[in-house]
Amino acid sequence: GRQRNMKRPRISQMLILPPYQRQGLGAALLNTLYRNYLKDSSVVDITVEDPSENFVRLRDFVDTQNCVKLPAFSKDLVMKGFSEEMAKAAATELKLCKKQARRVYEIVRLSYTSLSEPDVYKSYRVDVKRRLNAPYYREQRQLEKVRRALKPEEFAAAMVNITDREQRLLLLEKQFTELENHYRKILEKVAASAGSA
Repeated sequence: GRQRNMKRPRISQMLILPPYQRQGLGAALLNTLYRNYLKDSSVVDITVEDPSENFVRLRDFVDTQNCVKLPAFSKDLVMKGFSEEMAKAAATELKLCKKQARRVYEIVRLSYTSLSEPDVYKSYRVDVKRRLNAPYYREQRQLEKVRRALKPEEFAAAMVNITDREQRLLLLEKQFTELENHYRKILEKVAASAGSA
């Protein structure tokens, strides 16, 4: 852990055998694991080591189900944007790291975002794309430092395989569309599980 005597348990693998899949056992197992560590005040958060796509879906589903019950994830607060209070509530109440709390915030915010309100949807889209684009901005700052350190011809040679702005915008739109589709599937599953509960 980052602080002294703090723990960060890590989920390495989780397997539900095929005959037992699609019965809610994965979600039940993950929630059981969470409940076990919630009691331990020395646990900072529960992390996942190199999750498969299926596990990402499972984790997003379980974490969304759990976070929507927290006051910090109420519609009024979610629509104001991601906050430290959300990250803190997710960490304290559910042992989620900030990155996963942010992801769940985006899923929950999508559920509150109406496509019939273009300004609200645009605000959501910009918020998610800003997070998706953060590594690109860091890369741009690094490239600027490199540009100042190299001769123009050396810099031009170094830039051969770097994504240009147009390519980056296309990639960003593709990433957003894929993520939004994933989030919608999670929300459908959350709604279906709430209806059957």
